[in-house]
Amino acid sequence: MLIIAICDDNAADRIKLYETIESCLCKLGVNANIFAYDNPDKLNSVIESKTICFDIIFLDIIMDDMDGMTCARIIRKQDKLVNIIFLTSSTDYVYEGYEVNATGYLVKPIKTDQVAKVMERAIAQNKNVDKQSICITYRGVTQKIPTKDILYIESENNKVNIVLAKTAEKITVYTKLDEFEQTQQLNNFIRSHKSYLVNFLYIEKYANDKFVLTTGTAIPISRTNKEKARVAFYTLLNSH
Repeated sequence: MLIIAICDDNAADRIKLYETIESCLCKLGVNANIFAYDNPDKLNSVIESKTICFDIIFLDIIMDDMDGMTCARIIRKQDKLVNIIFLTSSTDYVYEGYEVNATGYLVKPIKTDQVAKVMERAIAQNKNVDKQSICITYRGVTQKIPTKDILYIESENNKVNIVLAKTAEKITVYTKLDEFEQTQQLNNFIRSHKSYLVNFLYIEKYANDKFVLTTGTAIPISRTNKEKARVAFYTLLNSH
């Protein structure tokens, strides 16, 4: 399910866009929750609180309290990959949009076919990112980490350490490994041990009681997980 935000201080425009998005989503067969805000401070407050992680944000550029471009810069400090779609009555801000990696622009008065096209693009980008990434909150910032960049994942007490392949940096999130595995897209990962998930892409050697990674790191295979790890390894081997 998509989580979508609309931020526009013009009530009529906000309501019309809400209804247009609902209509487009219905035609596309996509479920979503849509949240509407009449000023950017309210939107930023929700994003900073981490209570909602948006997939798409429709953001008016010209508002009284704060212009949309400034709001987008603040959003980018919190979320690097959320799709930002600007609402504008002028194309003067198009080049500034590159700075915040905007997904697109909707020129007012907004037309249904414009919304449909930009929605299809945003949904496709979101699906592509979700299939290949995990979504976490680290040091107060919500971000998506490509799974190809992860060497392995380990549990330590009530936290999970995500070990990056290139830098060996550990990114820590406070959760249990079982819960983390259930809520993330980890198709290339093998549960070798109650405390470890290893990325198949970095397995160099499969021994009886361990996986040896390309970095030389040895990840243990427990007796409990031995058979499941073996099946998962050969299944992934045959699919790559």
